[in-house]
Amino acid sequence: MKLKLTFAFLIMGLSFVFADDNCHNFWPVLSPDGNTLYFSSTRDGDHYEIYKVAVDGTSDLMRLTFSEGNKLYPAVSPDGTKIAFQHGNYGQDAEIYIMNNDGSGLARLTDNNRHDGFPNFSPDGNTIIFEGWDDSVYPEIFTMNLDGTNRIQITNAPGATWQSAPLYNPDGSKIYYSAAFNADNHYVMMNPDGSDPVNITEPNTFGNSDWALHFHPEDSKIIFFTTQWKGYNNGCDLVIADPDGSNWNKITEAADGEYYYGGVFHPADGKIYYANNTGTGGTYGIYKMNIDGTEKEKISDCVPFGIGEETNPSVNVYPNPAKDWLYIDYPSDITVKIYTPEGKIIQTNHGKQVEVRALTPGLYFAVIKPEDLSRCILQPFLKR
Repeated sequence: MKLKLTFAFLIMGLSFVFADDNCHNFWPVLSPDGNTLYFSSTRDGDHYEIYKVAVDGTSDLMRLTFSEGNKLYPAVSPDGTKIAFQHGNYGQDAEIYIMNNDGSGLARLTDNNRHDGFPNFSPDGNTIIFEGWDDSVYPEIFTMNLDGTNRIQITNAPGATWQSAPLYNPDGSKIYYSAAFNADNHYVMMNPDGSDPVNITEPNTFGNSDWALHFHPEDSKIIFFTTQWKGYNNGCDLVIADPDGSNWNKITEAADGEYYYGGVFHPADGKIYYANNTGTGGTYGIYKMNIDGTEKEKISDCVPFGIGEETNPSVNVYPNPAKDWLYIDYPSDITVKIYTPEGKIIQTNHGKQVEVRALTPGLYFAVIKPEDLSRCILQPFLKR
């Protein structure tokens, strides 16, 4: 009885002990109503997966993707029902996928040996704009339908130039994208058919970049990061400006090696949500702050499970407490990852027998990924 009571007490106290510094939380985007935050995270231990969580950063956490490779740059459709994202790092293996906002209905939209990535939705929700290779290994801007058909190339710049990270302004009258030659990104605005490109930030010298632009929902301001003040590979700050690129307002003061990244405007609460890495080997966390850069608050943690990884009585994990071995009864093949209560992954096993004799006595979590499910199963256990 004492053991059971101790176990229950530990479970109840978990929300107070989760660590927040052993994973990356990156690229926050908000649902149109501002109630849900989508982001990429390495909290599962191996690579970036896409999660959603309430806008407080901790409630109703749900993992949406389950596969090998990084899932990056999630984008939310205007009606909030769909998520598009890049699967894979930059290069010929990167492809674009779309899914429902609960992770169901996953569909691959591009399938070739060319880079396709960084998707965004048009304001009417009928088109995806993205970066991709044409006949060279330098990205251009493309559009396609939500099912991957009707791929149309919008830009065709000569030479070794990059056209990347495209997005529409809120009324769909302009496309903004990053243009670069070599670590010198700046932003360009053009018509939806690719005509009349205009620089909205000045072309930079090597090492100075403006990137990760986002619009205020009312089209009144843009936010992006710049290395204007920190220089190459030494950090970046967030800037708010008018949509034509004028009236820069620097709202952060990065230390050397500190990165303020991917700022987005909340549609209602007057806050900016962003990722920050203080440098010196640190990790990215998600923060919010006032629009003037004051009252910064970290809202992310590294909890590796949520409502998408609930306990399941059909899975038998025994003995509990375990001494030398933990056994899992489940009808299909499984992968088991063992986590500490702080959210740190300490062991990965492919199979239904897990050796735990080397673990320090205490509480642990077995996160079980069956081959026949798109969700993980969480089972807490004690090591004695």
